[in-house]
Amino acid sequence: MESNELGPEDVVLVDTNLFVSVGGVDHPKFRKLREFAERRQLTLQVPRRVKQELSTMHIADRVERAVDDGWAKLIDPPSPTDSDAVGAMDFVRREIARQTGKEEHRVEKADTVFAGLAIELLREGNPRVVVLTDDRIAAVAIERAVEQQGYGESILVLRRDDIIDDDGDVRVV
Repeated sequence: MESNELGPEDVVLVDTNLFVSVGGVDHPKFRKLREFAERRQLTLQVPRRVKQELSTMHIADRVERAVDDGWAKLIDPPSPTDSDAVGAMDFVRREIARQTGKEEHRVEKADTVFAGLAIELLREGNPRVVVLTDDRIAAVAIERAVEQQGYGESILVLRRDDIIDDDGDVRVV
């Protein structure tokens, strides 16, 4: 992608680790994430599996607050009948397993979901899909999977450091 500038036309998918890194709903980083989304008129798309992961950590209230306040929404996983989406998810699972030495069945399902969702969302006519994650290996695998399906120019994968600096300030992206 030529521009890292995010705007209302972008579909922004958010990984678990972003909500972990911004702290609780009263933390300044959480408020800055909200301001980041609202200023750019973004609605952060949170796969239901991400919310499930946060529930196991007892911090799902972060997503619930974002949804209640209207700057995030929960979305369903990709269709299991979409062969390109499933192929992209399988690629991500294999690539993460290869890079980490994990068995494929131990790779986080939420990591694979982003590639499948990106494919589906792009096919629906969305001009660009942005994935926010802090997982370096997953980020590269997602980019490669989507490129392999012919959508490489329409996806932008940003890591937490691309939007939140070391002091917890949200960068202008």
